[in-house]
Amino acid sequence: MPLQLVPIDELQLGSYVIAVTKQQGDVIVKDAGWVRSDEAIAMLRQRGVLEVQIDTNKQLPPPPPAPEIVEAAPPAVKKAPKILFEQEVNKAGLALQANVQIASIALPALVQHHQVDFVELNSVSAKLLDSTRRNHQALLFLQQVGAQDDELLQHSLSCACLMAAFCAELKLVEPEASLLTLAALLHDVGALQLKQLFPSQQVQDQDSAMYSVPLLQHQPECPPLLLQVIEEHCLSLAQQHSQGGKMLAIVNTYSKLTAASQKLNSAQAAAKLTQQAGKQLDLALVGSFLKCVGLYYPGSAVRLKSGRIGLVVENHPVHADRPRVKLIYHSVHRHHLAAKLVDLNKQTDDPVEGCADLNQYQLKLQHYL
Repeated sequence: MPLQLVPIDELQLGSYVIAVTKQQGDVIVKDAGWVRSDEAIAMLRQRGVLEVQIDTNKQLPPPPPAPEIVEAAPPAVKKAPKILFEQEVNKAGLALQANVQIASIALPALVQHHQVDFVELNSVSAKLLDSTRRNHQALLFLQQVGAQDDELLQHSLSCACLMAAFCAELKLVEPEASLLTLAALLHDVGALQLKQLFPSQQVQDQDSAMYSVPLLQHQPECPPLLLQVIEEHCLSLAQQHSQGGKMLAIVNTYSKLTAASQKLNSAQAAAKLTQQAGKQLDLALVGSFLKCVGLYYPGSAVRLKSGRIGLVVENHPVHADRPRVKLIYHSVHRHHLAAKLVDLNKQTDDPVEGCADLNQYQLKLQHYL
């Protein structure tokens, strides 16, 4: 029998121990046996064993290596592939129409203290987010084209579309982005109640928010953060503690600046927003927002050096003065043009001179979708 003396520090797993040959204690091996774990070797060492005798013929094969445990990476956030305006415009239209329908029902219901389904509201507002992740400019363009007769409803939809695009620009995660988009859709419900109570008075933002929050607090499913965002958006910058409140303040301001009643073009609205940056509005977030909506808001009209009028379809991510435009009219020769998409970043011989007022030429945006 091939016996071998092995110091305890060299004893291997799978060894068949016959006896203890050196020790500083009183360990007695009553029965021979295999060493099957590191814990068994540690126990012998702890009890003073210095050397053992093993039978090498009975050595067990080494155990198979334990499978490598690879820590699972967190699931990547799915990014919708970026597509062209003309590929997204129909889907964006469906998303916008769904929000028109649910907002026209939900806003009056909230004023009447009827319970609304926040799961459904969130699901519908999430459709705006899906569209903006593919191409946010298609949704912004359609929001301009499909102006509502109801001024309050138009403002609510405008803010929701702007917020969805803003969230996509900041790459906010789905739960937060959905909540902020829904907050933008519902933030002015208090104005609806005030107009019913005091039809001859002009509604101020702070008054509207003071009525909006209690109306929403009656809803058991309304998230607390949504209430905070709405409450903060009309406060001073120092009192806006949440990013959502700061974002909604920017979105609300820009929507009002670009409302038809203000008669400001997108470049003028951008300039006014910039003037408020760092004062009433968060400086860094205003920069991100203007990068999102562009110098020439999708759906706005621009006049080229040649006199041609085009509707902004998509802004260039770097060159704000070189959007993709849809040519519709010639301001010098006073006639319509065959509809044609032109990328001014590629065709630089006819640059943008500035914004154009379609009313000056008796043109309506809705006719050129």
